[in-house]
Amino acid sequence: MLSGHNFQVENVHSINQAVDDFPIASFDLIITDLRVSGQAGTDIIPLAHEIPVLVMASFASLRSAVEAMKLGAVDYIAKPYDETDLLSSVEDILNKHSHRSTTQERRQSKNASDMIYGRCQPMRKVFGLIDKVAPTDASVLIQGETGSGKELAAKAIHELSRRSNQEIVCINCAAIPESLIESELFGHEKGAFTGAVSARAGLIEAADGGTLFLDEIGELPLDAQARLLRVLQ
Repeated sequence: MLSGHNFQVENVHSINQAVDDFPIASFDLIITDLRVSGQAGTDIIPLAHEIPVLVMASFASLRSAVEAMKLGAVDYIAKPYDETDLLSSVEDILNKHSHRSTTQERRQSKNASDMIYGRCQPMRKVFGLIDKVAPTDASVLIQGETGSGKELAAKAIHELSRRSNQEIVCINCAAIPESLIESELFGHEKGAFTGAVSARAGLIEAADGGTLFLDEIGELPLDAQARLLRVLQ
């Protein structure tokens, strides 16, 4: 079926055959059954390294398929499968994996010193910290006096992160009038207050999937800080 949709496919009857006959790293996707010639199909997952693995399982084995995902499989398809569902799943996995590889290559080709000027030892230390933390999912607190380049650091972290294909939203909390803070940050629905003639997404929602940089966060009123903390939690 996949060959009929212009995919290049190789078929093997055992994991040993896959390892012996093919360079696994040359494939874009591996599809395996839960059981392959009496062996657990999931045994291919640690051998695949960065190659995504899609597991096929009967409805009676869906719990095992979920366990396979815990081992590192990217998804599972229930048998008997729908051709459209399988094609959609394969295309989604290939697109995501291709994009991730491109993003990683782009990220690896840049570092913080390419985006922020500075050659002294303290700046090189800052660059090292940015390069170290950017690829992680950690929340980052950037401290410094006014004009020291906190926003530049935030933008560098974003550009070197896995979120670089999404938006970075920079908010100067001190510049938002107190009466508009809630609406700007969290958005509002139509009719929520006088003048709300249409629904509006907030800046936090606009940053979904990307990076949210809150400059001068200490200037937010305490009640707004409490709501923001709840959002972050």
